[in-house]
Amino acid sequence: MARVKAKSKDKRLIIAKEMPPLRRTLPGEKYSYKNDEVFKWISQRPGLINYVFDKLAVNGYIFYDSKTGMWQGENYEDESE
Repeated sequence: MARVKAKSKDKRLIIAKEMPPLRRTLPGEKYSYKNDEVFKWISQRPGLINYVFDKLAVNGYIFYDSKTGMWQGENYEDESE
């Protein structure tokens, strides 16, 4: 029987195991990303942000344009042209 290789976990995600109890929505209020405690906590963890960025780049959602020195979305269309 063939062995299935265990899926390795990215070490940058380990910090998430230490996240304290946080709310996404404040009681009695509508959701707003501005008040999302989880997003705020994640945004203060560079490793988690870099993980998301790397996943977007590796999967082709964003790419680096060496001519302009900028990153952009795969489907971005400049309406000024």
